[in-house]
Amino acid sequence: MRFLALLAATILTFSAYAAPPYQTESIVLLQPDFVLKERAPSVQSLSEYIKAVQTAATKALEGREPHPTSGFLVLAVRPGEQSTVWLDFRPSLPAATAAELRAAILQVPAFSAQKGVVVFALNASLWGAPASQGFPNPTEWSKAMEGHDGPMEIGELVEKVWPAGAGT
Repeated sequence: MRFLALLAATILTFSAYAAPPYQTESIVLLQPDFVLKERAPSVQSLSEYIKAVQTAATKALEGREPHPTSGFLVLAVRPGEQSTVWLDFRPSLPAATAAELRAAILQVPAFSAQKGVVVFALNASLWGAPASQGFPNPTEWSKAMEGHDGPMEIGELVEKVWPAGAGT
């Protein structure tokens, strides 16, 4: 019986470490199709950016102590090839891991958005956690909505939490 318990513990431990550190479950478009078509230079440029973000996220998390969680990488790209990212994971990542992940994503060169900000999210599973359900809602966005009655257009919300000239 003791052997069986040890074997089970070994398998479970191996499984936790064998899970990929980063996996995209889905892409969540946060703006209407007509807005994305107007602002993203092409489907190919958006796709290449997403793939580069996925690669950067994987590399940033490889070799780190696993903290299974799921949620969203919420990304915004605006004209001038500026980008930012908000992390919306439950449970939250340890501060050092979150900072490294965010820094790695911000190093990815952004595509050239046109006529305004492009906003989308990657629904991500870290270290094998079940995929997140629902809609992205980073803490910064919730704080920006405090005291605001009614809905706010996503581009307007992003401009509020990421003002022009704030950099990446």
